Amino acid sequence: MLPFILFSTLLSPILTESEKQQWFCNSSDAIISYSYCDHLKFPISISSEPCIRLRGTNGFVHVEFIPKLPKRKEVLCHGHDDDYSFCRALKGETVNTSIPFSFEGILFPKGHYRCVAEAIAGDTEEKLFCLNFTIIHRRDVN
Repeated sequence: MLPFILFSTLLSPILTESEKQQWFCNSSDAIISYSYCDHLKFPISISSEPCIRLRGTNGFVHVEFIPKLPKRKEVLCHGHDDDYSFCRALKGETVNTSIPFSFEGILFPKGHYRCVAEAIAGDTEEKLFCLNFTIIHRRDVN
């Protein structure tokens, strides 16, 4: 009985495929990383300047990816009142944009949190990408 338990315990990490965590940033009160939450696994790069502090911060989140394209024709941007730079991107062209952020602080207990971020486009809500963010909220060392 003991060899079977030991064998199954040793093989369980090998047989289950875990998602590779991509580093996002590491501040004095949080460690933030992400992984893909869908089967698409398109290359995407996300970074923050400065690193996000959960007690309040402002700056830019930089996003770079090559979007997948729908098989049908849909109007995503109208060309005359576009708010985002990616509306002028060509099919298959790399999108590299910065999104400003600012907040006063997030009040929740220290611990390990996961959230999902999805980017969708068009009336059919076609998924561009999906990411699992992991936030480890720790005691502020400063």
